[in-house]
Amino acid sequence: EPFDFYLKRKLYIHNMGHATCAYLGDLLKLQYIYQSIDVADVRILVQNAMLESAVALSKKYGVELGGIVMHITDLLNRFTNAALKDTCARVGGDPGRKLSPDDRLIGSSLLALEQGITPAYIAVGAAAGLHRYINEAEGMEQNLENAKAVLAEVSELNADSELAKLILGMYEKILAGYSLKQLRLAADAIKAASLTDVI
Repeated sequence: EPFDFYLKRKLYIHNMGHATCAYLGDLLKLQYIYQSIDVADVRILVQNAMLESAVALSKKYGVELGGIVMHITDLLNRFTNAALKDTCARVGGDPGRKLSPDDRLIGSSLLALEQGITPAYIAVGAAAGLHRYINEAEGMEQNLENAKAVLAEVSELNADSELAKLILGMYEKILAGYSLKQLRLAADAIKAASLTDVI
């Protein structure tokens, strides 16, 4: 199997899922990754985001999906390990790098789109990462214009692009105070609408 597949699997499944868990934990003001993944809606969002990447990687590299899904199951179990004392602050640190074009959140989303998959759940993680980035940026307020500017500068995404629209739509919901359940339901609806080939 191609070496590049294993590099991308680490970045677009493990690292992306870990960061998504951290950023959703931030929204809930949780300290640890194990606390975040223990919230049902976080787990569903993270697991489905990882599955979006898994399907995209399987399609691109011709690697059987079953093995990647078993890898996701193992990773999710590792995220629950309280003994690791992994914090949301550490795992989600340096959000600018994690939102860069080839990194875990944007890179996995672009690969999914390239393979005909709508990254509805990854977009929730990216929006939460965008929220954290703006929180940590000196003198920057949480608003849509700043979010567009960050995506343009950091992620190299035009605001009119399909991916930017997905992320900004979720970001606006975070600003509006949507609960994680409401964010999950919104992602569910986007995903369901994209499944035109399902019988």
